[in-house]
Amino acid sequence: MIRLLPLLALLGCAAGTAPDPKEDRRPLSLHPDNPRVFLWRGRPTLLIGSGEHYGAVLNLDFDYATYLRTLQADGLNHTRLWAGTYREVPGSFGITDYTLAPGPGRYIAPWARSDQPGYAHGGPKFDLARWDPAFFERLRDFLRTASECGVVVEVNLWCPNYDEALWKASPLHPDNNVNGVGLGPDGKPVPRDEVYTLKHPRLLEVQLETTRKIVRELAPFDNLYFEICNEPYFGGVTLEWQHRIADAIVEAERDLPHKHLISQNIANGRAKVVNPHPAVSILNFHYCVPPDAVALNWALGKPIGENETGFRGKDDVLYRTEGWDFILAGGALYSHLDYSFTTQNPQGTFLDYRSPGGGSPALRRQLGILKKFMEGFDFVRMAPAPEVLRRVSPQDLEARVLAEPGRQYAAYVHVPLGGRNFSARWSGLLEPRYSETYTFTATADDGVRLWIDGRPVIDRWTDSPPRDDSGTIALEAGKKVPFVLEYYQRAGGAVLRLAWSSPSQKKQIIPRDRFRLPDGSGPGLKAEYFEGTDLRQLRATRTDASLQFDWSNLGPFGRDLAERRAELVLDLPAGRYAAEWINPRTGACDGREEFDHPGGERRLATPPFVEDLALRLRRPL
Repeated sequence: MIRLLPLLALLGCAAGTAPDPKEDRRPLSLHPDNPRVFLWRGRPTLLIGSGEHYGAVLNLDFDYATYLRTLQADGLNHTRLWAGTYREVPGSFGITDYTLAPGPGRYIAPWARSDQPGYAHGGPKFDLARWDPAFFERLRDFLRTASECGVVVEVNLWCPNYDEALWKASPLHPDNNVNGVGLGPDGKPVPRDEVYTLKHPRLLEVQLETTRKIVRELAPFDNLYFEICNEPYFGGVTLEWQHRIADAIVEAERDLPHKHLISQNIANGRAKVVNPHPAVSILNFHYCVPPDAVALNWALGKPIGENETGFRGKDDVLYRTEGWDFILAGGALYSHLDYSFTTQNPQGTFLDYRSPGGGSPALRRQLGILKKFMEGFDFVRMAPAPEVLRRVSPQDLEARVLAEPGRQYAAYVHVPLGGRNFSARWSGLLEPRYSETYTFTATADDGVRLWIDGRPVIDRWTDSPPRDDSGTIALEAGKKVPFVLEYYQRAGGAVLRLAWSSPSQKKQIIPRDRFRLPDGSGPGLKAEYFEGTDLRQLRATRTDASLQFDWSNLGPFGRDLAERRAELVLDLPAGRYAAEWINPRTGACDGREEFDHPGGERRLATPPFVEDLALRLRRPL
């Protein structure tokens, strides 16, 4: 079957957008004057995107040219792309019609199909000893079209199998190839948590040779970098295996005139990187709210990115503020996962999705405003400058400053939208079903402590990312005992779940019918919510049915959409300054002033805003 490339790909992007042949055509690189940001086509570059779910090439039903033209029109310059070595299946993770889960017979991979029927999701099995020229033609055309649209592509080489269904959909699974690859020494399929390790030589050799092939095929393009593996902290991926893939990239490019940057996906949230592989130039994180990963790894002198978002809700403001906050913290890359792009909607206008994140045309335009805002600075010379920001009022606002002190300042102030700086207490009666020793497991970010029948069962009153803490206590069937759970949240993710288990009770979130109010008058628990982390300033009291919460989106008190003003106090050297207040939602300048300053603290009053506001402050030349 002849596979036709999308017509729009043949037409390219909009007229006048093709690269100037006189431009510097070396691949994306680290800026020589500041290796924490990029240099591309002779210009200092930050990468900002809002892209489809990674299957633009491997899904034959997706019109990637229309998609890339959309990114260009929205002022964005980054997208992620899976290299065809991994796929998902329709229905995975509750995501609506996404490209990474092609329909039957619509998946194209680096490896050719055999003449033997039996691939799990339609068509013949794969022959891992032969390449599919049609795949590489489509891959190169995607990079060519992206280049014409001014888009840098993260080519992600591998991804762990998150569950058995995804492992069974992989061409590397022995049921899906004619080469016997993926069989363990016992003649059974390799366990999915051993696929990306050094334990299985035949599997490893296919992975290394496929890596080399993809790298060589894309050697002519300047608009890409390679990521070793998406989310290697799941699915048993080992660090040693990641290093072998990095070595394979280096080996494949050893004799080539230009080398491409290599990215490593480090963690969800935050982690401190120690002794990175010498070939790794970019450190990428997922779900960085707040963007602590930047400060934790600033001393490494590398670009730090957030290349996947989600799981916070659907509202644009969540991911707009996340992007602005990350870039103003000193990040070099922000790439939102945009669920308004689907297989059937490459224009990114589909809004009736039920996926675990957000995305819309409006959000893409707002992220384009962020990119344009930063391009208005000589950001190569700027760095996070918390010492410049003396204070912000009201105190419940958050603010950041990126600066070249004495010359240029970028500030961003916003209303914290996730659950921050609150505490809660639930009290009532607990009625067990069985006379047994129960294990109670609290999953919490941040602190949690639990008393049952007046006895401490869990006591972990410290900041932490989500973690499980457990304790045991013997209970009597049908006997109601006093129950108290306390929790606080300071920053970052905000989750709390309480489950129980016993020899006769499978582990589950404690159901509502096991709780009674303190006076026994009805089901549920008395819930008291406090401002601050010390359980002192009571703000709300209600009845909660069970203990299963994720406040990462809006917190327990909801959103405040009232218009407000703020004041920033900045420490500035003497001189004349021009200030512009930029609306991150519209891009409009909502206020400007010029002033002479004798040096020291300067109070800057914002114009009215609802959710967030940016400041451009410069000394006129």
